[in-house]
Amino acid sequence: MEIEKDSNLTEEGEELTSSINFTNYASTTSSEASSAHGSEFKMKKHPLSFKKHGNILTVHHTVKEDGKLIRIVFNAYCFNLRGTQFVAIDRRGNIFVIDFASKRFWRHPERVPKSSVIVPSVKESDQYLLGTKNGFLILLDVEKPKLRLVNISQEPISEISFAGVPLQPKNLAVIRSGNAAYLVNIKTFTCTHRLDFDKRLMALKFAFYLPYSEHILTCFTNDSLHIWSSVKLEVLRIVNPIKLRDRKMQLQTPKDTTPVLELNSDNYTEFPFSCCDRDLTEGLIMSYCYQTDGSCLCFSTSDNYLLFLSPYTLELLSIFKLKNFLLQQCALMPKPNESLLFGLTDKRKIVLLDFANIELKLFVDMSVSRSMQLSTDGKFLAISRCSGEMPIWSVCYLINVLRSQERCKNMLRRAFKQSKPMPLPTAINAAECRFREELRELLTPQSLQQILQEYHCYPSKYRALIWFCLLKLPNNRAQYQDLMQMGLPKIIIVKARSIQLKNAKIKRALIRCWSNLAQWCKMFAYNDNVAKLIFPFVKMFHSNPLATFEVCVTLMFNQFQMFFEYHPLEPSNYLGFCTNILKYFDCSLYKFYTDMDITASIYAWSLLNTSFAKVLDEDQWFCLWDNIISAPPYFLIFCVVAYNIMQREVIVRLPDKTIISDFFQDQNPIDIKKLTAKAFKLMSCCPMSLHPKRYMCNFQPLPRDVYPKFLNYPLKSLDRFEEKAIDIQKLQRTLDDKMRALDLEEMEMTRKLENGLRKEEHNKRLKDIERYYQDTLKREEERLNYQRKVLLLHQKEIRQQKGEVLKALHESDQRKTLLQREGELESLQNNIEKERLRNDIDLMEVEEKIRNRELDLLGQNAKSTDEHKQSLSERFHNDIKRLWEEQKLLDADLKKLSAIDLKESKKIANIPSDYLNAVEDKLQQYKEEFANIVKDN
Repeated sequence: MEIEKDSNLTEEGEELTSSINFTNYASTTSSEASSAHGSEFKMKKHPLSFKKHGNILTVHHTVKEDGKLIRIVFNAYCFNLRGTQFVAIDRRGNIFVIDFASKRFWRHPERVPKSSVIVPSVKESDQYLLGTKNGFLILLDVEKPKLRLVNISQEPISEISFAGVPLQPKNLAVIRSGNAAYLVNIKTFTCTHRLDFDKRLMALKFAFYLPYSEHILTCFTNDSLHIWSSVKLEVLRIVNPIKLRDRKMQLQTPKDTTPVLELNSDNYTEFPFSCCDRDLTEGLIMSYCYQTDGSCLCFSTSDNYLLFLSPYTLELLSIFKLKNFLLQQCALMPKPNESLLFGLTDKRKIVLLDFANIELKLFVDMSVSRSMQLSTDGKFLAISRCSGEMPIWSVCYLINVLRSQERCKNMLRRAFKQSKPMPLPTAINAAECRFREELRELLTPQSLQQILQEYHCYPSKYRALIWFCLLKLPNNRAQYQDLMQMGLPKIIIVKARSIQLKNAKIKRALIRCWSNLAQWCKMFAYNDNVAKLIFPFVKMFHSNPLATFEVCVTLMFNQFQMFFEYHPLEPSNYLGFCTNILKYFDCSLYKFYTDMDITASIYAWSLLNTSFAKVLDEDQWFCLWDNIISAPPYFLIFCVVAYNIMQREVIVRLPDKTIISDFFQDQNPIDIKKLTAKAFKLMSCCPMSLHPKRYMCNFQPLPRDVYPKFLNYPLKSLDRFEEKAIDIQKLQRTLDDKMRALDLEEMEMTRKLENGLRKEEHNKRLKDIERYYQDTLKREEERLNYQRKVLLLHQKEIRQQKGEVLKALHESDQRKTLLQREGELESLQNNIEKERLRNDIDLMEVEEKIRNRELDLLGQNAKSTDEHKQSLSERFHNDIKRLWEEQKLLDADLKKLSAIDLKESKKIANIPSDYLNAVEDKLQQYKEEFANIVKDN
């Protein structure tokens, strides 16, 4: 037997579990199986060990074929009803049995190829009922080599369920095979009945016995649930839970909102497509589960809902909305944990949900999984991974982790409500100090790790205290006072003048911490990077100088332990770690840096010497250092590499070395959660040949009542430098004295020269003033003469312009007179034209009247020819008489027209004579025609 150790990472931490490989037993049992038939056979069982909690066992079947290791996936598996046995069948039909009570496992001599489902028997604890993909139903006894089988159908068997208490003596089971459901007598192994329905309208999805009942529940593709009586084989009731849900949600008030379950997106990988390929014609219901005591039914839907129904009344008990995930498989825990549910999401992750507190959730297994199986008593959970492994979990451990998560979240919720940070413990208030100590005992590394995994940072109120616990600060107050009494080194006083900070309080705290570090280790006084390195920590703990100093000292021994090994040069070994790891994980970015002549001094040391303070804002910096302090000391190297890799797409588009250098001096947008996750991934995947933990010491806290010396720097070089610096200072003081004497002599000579030169300069200035005034008067006279000439020329131009103006006025008067006369003539011509037009209009009216009369006469004449033979004189006597009268009136009108006054006649005289003659001829013609008519009559 081969027992090996394996590891499995959950949301709560990393656990070592026992692992079984069935490779060594597949060959030995095959020969035993050949002699098993026909004789008494006793299976060979092998011992195994379990873990007491967590992932108690990991099962896998790995074989070597053609020089390659192949891991065979398990098709079907289950626990017995008591939870004391576990049976698993792989794709090649091998049957493996694990007994938890006797701590033994063995392989069954028979094989069941194409297995699809296995369930425990309700009669015998060693018997199981198997279904295959070719429609065979098999009875398996794990203690006996023979199998009993019967062919139920030609389609795969998907579900097997047994009848409840009323029908258990009849040994009935419901078998769903394809789109059909069968009632099978397990004792006689015969199919007794078949459930029929209209396959044209709907197809069968699920069919199972309701727990502790004789009723069969079937679910169809139209999402309807049919309750059958297994005695009468009749449908008793039909319910559609989707319609019940929609109706209930329509009747909800704003106060009765549907609870929403959402998985944490940081631990839950989002894909741009759906991993669940479902036929839309199959309806919305995806999977089901039920309480073993028969108190509740649960259905998951493809539109992100969980529905809980009563199996007795089929009423909708509750609804839960799944925000960013689906459940392809679910399993309810038995009482007293009936509010818990295990589910397989559409992203193939196993999750534990609590419906009593929807904020609680636990990722049981982040690996890609195929299915899961919960034991009937709720003690064990088996998960079938796509990789072929099958971990078996202790459900009690998972529930405890979930409850500890609840307690931790309650504590964090209270902490996050108070934004004021909690100070570090002091010796002044003993009660408060005891409270801090109790809180430190509560904040164990395991619970702090859970906080980081959930929130990626610590609460701001307790951050100082958490750092105090993680760094294990000794609070050496007496030793710190001794350092304070040593005062400020002169070199720190000189260098502090170049520090520019607006906040004077933080500036004083920075100088004080730097001076204490210099008194503790003289090398820090000569290193100009120390101020930039410790500044963010001083800013965080500036109200507690002792904590500030001890935090910085602890970091010097751990995270910064190799920063000063080549003082005052850059730490080439430390930067070499960054370069090698970057080259291993992102060779293209490393090649880009090489081509652009970018060294680790730019892309690594510029981040390290400021503790990432320049490239991150305050919240991001706190989040990053929460993770750095909680991780090993070498984790800082992987943070540098992760930052470069995450900013890769921006960096490779920068044009030159100068801009790339500036990039590492400014804040750039970055997701700090992804940065820390990337750093942890790099740290876990880094090969041992490149891993910095081979060269860096593990975390070393400060001891109590003493501050050990920091020696990881070139001490002898610094001593020689100090000796030479003292000689140079002495020489400098001598040179300064001589220079001061020379300056005094120079000042005396300058004073004497200044007295003589002052008088000479005064006389020179007076002559310059006289010359200036003479030049000014001369320029003024010239200006006046020029203005006289300009005045004369201007007078001449005015006389010329005056003559031109008079001439223009005379011509303007003449043009005005002509225009006036032209206007009068034009007005007279317009009046004449108007009179002529009015006369033309009058004549045209007269002409029209005459024509109208002529037409009337012609019409009357034409009518007279069509009448009886009566003579015209008799028929039109009255008309002729009336015409004579009208003729007289017309003559009178003509006389009146001829009697026009003189003015009108003069106006008419202007009318053309041809036109008047034509009118007269026309009138004369009318008179003659009228006379002829009268004569004829």
